[in-house]
Amino acid sequence: MSGPRAAVFVKVDTLGDLVLFAPALRALRTAWPATRLAVVIRRAYGDLAPLLAPQVEWIHTDLDPFNHRPDRDPAEVARLRDAVAALAPEVFAAATSRRNWLEVLLASTVPHARRVALGAAGQDEFFGTQLRVLAGLDATAAFSEFVAPPAAAPDWAANFTLVDALLGRAVERTPPRLAAPADAVAAARRWLAEKQLGPGRYAVCAAAGFANVRLKTWPADRFGALIGRLRETHCLPTVLIGHTGERDHLATVPGADATWLGGEGDLPVLAALIADSALYVGNDTGALHLAAALDVPVLGIFGGGTWPRFVPAAARGAAVVQPLPCFGCGWDCAFGDAPCLGGIAAADAFPALDDAVAGRPFAIREVRKVAAGTEALMAKVAALHRESRAGHLARQHKLEELTALDREKDETIVRQNDELVGKEQEIDALKLVCDEREKTIIVLDGHVRHFQHLSGVLQADKSVLEQTLAAQPADAALAARTISSQLVHIRNLEALVKLQEAALADLRTTEANRAAGLHDLEQAKHYGKLLAEKEAVIRALSAGLAEREKLISRLAAAGTGPTAALHRLAVAAAALVREEIFRPAEAALFRAVVERHWMQIGVLRHYAPKPLRWDDRIPAPARRDADLPQIGVVTPSYGQEAFIARTLRSVIDQAYPKLVYAVQDGGSKDGSPGIIARHAAALRHWESVRDRGQADAIGRGFGHIGGALGPDDLMAWLNSDDLLAPGALRFVGEYFAAHPDVDVVYGHRIIIDEHDRDVGRWIMPRHDPATLEWIDYVPQETMFWRKRAWDRVGGIDPSFQFALDWDLLARFQQAGCRMVRVPYFLGAFRVHSEQKTSQAIHTTGAEEMKRIRTRFHGEKQDDFATIDRFARRTRFRGALVARLLEAGIRW
Repeated sequence: MSGPRAAVFVKVDTLGDLVLFAPALRALRTAWPATRLAVVIRRAYGDLAPLLAPQVEWIHTDLDPFNHRPDRDPAEVARLRDAVAALAPEVFAAATSRRNWLEVLLASTVPHARRVALGAAGQDEFFGTQLRVLAGLDATAAFSEFVAPPAAAPDWAANFTLVDALLGRAVERTPPRLAAPADAVAAARRWLAEKQLGPGRYAVCAAAGFANVRLKTWPADRFGALIGRLRETHCLPTVLIGHTGERDHLATVPGADATWLGGEGDLPVLAALIADSALYVGNDTGALHLAAALDVPVLGIFGGGTWPRFVPAAARGAAVVQPLPCFGCGWDCAFGDAPCLGGIAAADAFPALDDAVAGRPFAIREVRKVAAGTEALMAKVAALHRESRAGHLARQHKLEELTALDREKDETIVRQNDELVGKEQEIDALKLVCDEREKTIIVLDGHVRHFQHLSGVLQADKSVLEQTLAAQPADAALAARTISSQLVHIRNLEALVKLQEAALADLRTTEANRAAGLHDLEQAKHYGKLLAEKEAVIRALSAGLAEREKLISRLAAAGTGPTAALHRLAVAAAALVREEIFRPAEAALFRAVVERHWMQIGVLRHYAPKPLRWDDRIPAPARRDADLPQIGVVTPSYGQEAFIARTLRSVIDQAYPKLVYAVQDGGSKDGSPGIIARHAAALRHWESVRDRGQADAIGRGFGHIGGALGPDDLMAWLNSDDLLAPGALRFVGEYFAAHPDVDVVYGHRIIIDEHDRDVGRWIMPRHDPATLEWIDYVPQETMFWRKRAWDRVGGIDPSFQFALDWDLLARFQQAGCRMVRVPYFLGAFRVHSEQKTSQAIHTTGAEEMKRIRTRFHGEKQDDFATIDRFARRTRFRGALVARLLEAGIRW
């Protein structure tokens, strides 16, 4: 049976639990050799994890779900959920028999995976209510399968029931067996040499080990008695072992020959010290199970909190335990001082110690000293305590739920108050709009009355005409001339009627727009007409003044010579030829080449929608993947739920081998974040946070991935409604690899509508630096540049929101970057109703374009005649290139 592509296990337990889980994990590794296995563990045990099982990915976390609340560290929870989602596992397993909130949260990240939990169905005993209130998750619904281990099985064997369930068959139960790494053994022996101790000639004693439960620690003086017996009876010195946080407790243990305290990263050295020892003595801790796995004889002093679940899988040694009727309390002791441990004297452990030193087979030694009546009383007290504890826990859960609900209600009240204030402001604004509309209606009503008056006048004229025709004389010739004259008058009147009707229709449209609250639209139409009229007048005046100045200069120069009259005549004739012949000829040529051709640079729709067909002549790959540069792409996004998926796929589906892709969403309120999350596995980075506009989003995106790019690697941004052409990334990567002196490239553009249909094309002429100083027709979605150019000019300017691409190109040019237009269609620009370009061109766009032209030309930036000349030249050259492309010539 072939295994899943990927499987994730959550095992956020402590050291001993990980050691006991190792055999089950190894069995899975053997059964699923090709599966990508990942295990979530606590970071404190990360240095020992590689010893547990081979070829396993370890996902570390500082969260402790048994002590930390679900809302303790939202950023860490989000990181873990992203990591699990990126793996896209087909199997998700909770390997801890005690339910916890973290495994439920992570399981909810992969709802389509097979989700299996070890142990019975239930919820987090301490934080389940908070999880349900904060995240709306229920542990009993998070998993589709629950695997209950045998009640009497030790923990290491119980783990195999999870393996059996995943594989669908029983596997061999093998106890934990580990080996200390060589470098750790060397470090441990150097420490032993400093203490004048040799391998196999000392015992280790873990007299603390209370990282989780302090109550299960045997008294220090009794460990001291065992240490004395080891020295006096068996001639074995003893090394106390523990964590640096246990220093004070270990100082109270008498008789030790040396003390080793470890910190973060020292677990391999601890394993090596235990492996070289002759005997392990200690509490029920992780170090005990580590010693058993290293095949060292052990002596463990056990209480009844979890007995017999954690009986060590040791080959030699003994476990000392005092059976009492209160066993199974989970260390929530009804008596407060763990009499199950306190009743074991040092002398009770001496025989077991002697057996362990002798290397006898592992056995359980029971200590029975409590009278039957006392045991009966203890059983009753324990039962009452458990009942009381269950009631207390239920009340605690209810209190937490009520507290959370109260907090939620408070937030709702605050939010509704804010909404109320907003509604009041909206009502005030609507009142102002209504007042404005009322004024507009009064004005328009006056216009309607005026047009009705004009219509009445025209009707009267028509009646007069009819009477005139009726009174015509019988003379045919005179009647014909009279009728002809009247017909001309009628046509003039009809033309006036049509003009008035058109004006009336325009006024009605204006009235409807204003009634609908579209004042900005009407204002834009008004200023658009004024701007067009102003530009036409300015162009005519500028042209006339320029010609007048030239003519005056020539006439003035010619007036001083002997042939002044003849020269003035020649200048006048040249001006006449230019005005009467050359200018009309130039206009006719422009109409024939540009205006009568379907391709018009600057126009966003050229023909009726048709199926999109990409450029099938983009050169095929010719270089090895290793020779290609990285390409870092950023997609800024906000509220583009309708288009974002198509944009992402146009980049990801190219399978460029060195793509570094980031998506920077501005905190969209629609479904955009969810769509982006579904593509997270193919992204280097993504986030959905509020930003200050498109330029800020682009800057943030490159801030996340820029560190991974070298100076010669490439960069680009693709807006969330545009597309990259298939094969464009490979072509651009190979082009830059073949032309190391080129800094910037761009190509032709396809224009598409909301449904990905082809509605036009911009076929660009070769790059002209002089044109870029006045206008920008460069298709931004086809533009790529080297990171060295980006770094040279300082990246994106966040003060631009409309002309940020032209600003970047202008700074590239001023910095001496070499720019090339390649003769291929590299991308598609989408036109739709919510488009930024069309909305901002007459407001923000005009001011930003003025800033860029001023950078090149100072006060002459508003030379509209020059702007028009470069615009016409670009359109003319583009039309020529388009005609060549139609003939099969890419130029």
